[in-house]
Amino acid sequence: MSRVCEICGKSKMAGCNVSHSNRKSNRQYSANLQKVTLNIDGEEKQVLACTKCIKTAKKA
Repeated sequence: MSRVCEICGKSKMAGCNVSHSNRKSNRQYSANLQKVTLNIDGEEKQVLACTKCIKTAKKA
């Protein structure tokens, strides 16, 4: 199972570690994914969603 948000498709992002001497090395940022149960089309379904999507779903 890949670490991708099932709602918006957010996955790993690329960036750099920057040291005190300003040397840069590659790194990856992973999305903050949580297992959550959502009510989709009248049935409860367990999905892997990012926290931004969970917050938006609670507002609706």
